[in-house]
Amino acid sequence: MTKADQPYGTWPSPLTATDVAATPGAPQWPAIVGEQTWWCAPDPATATVGLVRRDADGKVGPVLGPDWPVGNKAIGYGGRPYLATPDLAVFSCSRDQRLYLVAEPPKPLTPADPEGVTRTNYSDMILGPTGTEIWAIRETLQLTGELTDPAPRTTRDVVAIPLSGAGADDPEALRVVARSHHFLSTIRLSPDGMRLSWLGWDHPVMPWETTDLMVASIVDGVAVAQARVLGGDEVSVAQAEWADADTLYALADPDGWWNLFRVDLAGEQTSATNVFPTETECGHAIWRVGSTSFAVTDAGVVLRRSLGDEALILWDPETGQTSDLAADWTEFATSVSGDGAATIAVVAASPTEPSTPLRIDVARRRAVRCVEPAVHPHEAWVSVPERRHVQVAGGWQVPYIYHPPTNPEYRGPSDTPPPLLIDVHGGPTSSTVATRHLPFALFTSRGYAVASVDYGGSTGYGRAYRDRLRHTWGSTDVEDPVAVARALAAAGLADPARTGIRGGSAGGWATLAALAHSDYFACGAVYFPISDPATWYDEQTHDFESRYIHYLVGDPEKDAERFARVSPLAHAAEITAPFIMLQGEDDVICRPDQADRLVKAVEAVNPGLCRAYLRFPGEGHGFRKDETMAVCLQAELDLYASVLGA
Repeated sequence: MTKADQPYGTWPSPLTATDVAATPGAPQWPAIVGEQTWWCAPDPATATVGLVRRDADGKVGPVLGPDWPVGNKAIGYGGRPYLATPDLAVFSCSRDQRLYLVAEPPKPLTPADPEGVTRTNYSDMILGPTGTEIWAIRETLQLTGELTDPAPRTTRDVVAIPLSGAGADDPEALRVVARSHHFLSTIRLSPDGMRLSWLGWDHPVMPWETTDLMVASIVDGVAVAQARVLGGDEVSVAQAEWADADTLYALADPDGWWNLFRVDLAGEQTSATNVFPTETECGHAIWRVGSTSFAVTDAGVVLRRSLGDEALILWDPETGQTSDLAADWTEFATSVSGDGAATIAVVAASPTEPSTPLRIDVARRRAVRCVEPAVHPHEAWVSVPERRHVQVAGGWQVPYIYHPPTNPEYRGPSDTPPPLLIDVHGGPTSSTVATRHLPFALFTSRGYAVASVDYGGSTGYGRAYRDRLRHTWGSTDVEDPVAVARALAAAGLADPARTGIRGGSAGGWATLAALAHSDYFACGAVYFPISDPATWYDEQTHDFESRYIHYLVGDPEKDAERFARVSPLAHAAEITAPFIMLQGEDDVICRPDQADRLVKAVEAVNPGLCRAYLRFPGEGHGFRKDETMAVCLQAELDLYASVLGA
């Protein structure tokens, strides 16, 4: 087929904002349940998440009815919302945050919150040692009292919840099993039921800075003699799992990389040994309670390994050798789950495949898709991403993922490079992925190039790379995207005069910072941002990130000059490129006033520079309704057509 010549940025495309917004998001939290495989499936039409299972015969269907969405609000971003065994299943209902036993109808296990007094959620459930209780991490937010009260408004503990349902009406029926740190994750019971392990950390650190791996003995259903066995002192432990009654495997980074350690508890003194030393990342940043990067099986340890492209490998503890378990896949979600024997489940993706739950027979090296991929009617218009990098000051290699303009019917002029959209991921302690990406295809099919940047501070490249962002937020996350844009322009792959930038949350901050502190970008799309770091800490955001600013910028009281220097709000008059602002009215992480004040400050100096300020009732941090996402994507298309078009 001969392609027609058409200027970049003006190509007709069958992909629409409405169609892209209606595409379900990635599956989450897969689990092996006997011969079945379970996972959570987002539904943009209802803005909810459902619990789904695949039977041994390949039949896929919902576990619960449409009135029972699953999910919780643990640490603001959620945690593992269900536990399923061949004999029972328990889930957290996103509607009221209570735990329920899967039955017809579902049976409540935890009490309802007194209205206006507390808000409680439960996550990362395990079966207690007697088989009559569920143990879970309980998070309780006190809604009453003064902000100056010395007691923390949010508390967390490990609680035992009777499967009988006695706790549904009697809060006293829930028993506290363990308390230690302000934040908890990844509770695990030893195979003999005699010990409990978990991860904990306290303000002001984040879990990728310092975490403690705790172990305690279980006596009469309570954790006693708690002790830290790994972590602390700027060592992050991302996950721990029991190998046997006296041995744990854990991912920790005392050597600068999340590597696999074996923790021996049998002797008089605990010992921890790096059994798989490698300058690649095998762990993850804990953004969700109970997230996992490895599983222990009879054949060895299955773990994610990453330095850009990811692999799912099997490490043999007898020989130390590794083998690839899913060679056709290059991205794996932080939800590796096993049955303790020879089968694991994971959500995987690749440059040409959307995120898909896999069931893998480890011994046979056999991976089975749990869902056959839907045939997209416009697959030829979807760009295939490629990994690249650019060197910046200090010799650092900044990775990024390039999505070239792609359209089977049109091509751009040979003497003009395409307009470029720089995408800045959120977090900021997170990363981008090289997967089939329909929202990006909305742009690339019209003749835009897209580059998604793993700027300094991103995960997947070791602690030293993450720490490039320590006290440089608003600088490093601007300079690295600019360097990527310049490199693509130098290679003839982008038009430097027609380059925009987009991002949400911390990516929204970076977008605003780039517009305020750099003259490189012609426009920006800003989703639910931070605009003023001096008012994004303590009670001005949610508990999990309420001290994050100490790592990113510094002490708000001692480092006021640095805060003012990097603040987009303080430099609103220096923003001269047009932008759009997209904000959820129910966002408690990046509250609407962060967007409100920035738009007001810019409009006071440059009326009309904010081309659209759209606020969405019922939306929080990260939009979930398909109609919201369709409006946002169309607003982006309109902005880019007017500013970056031919």
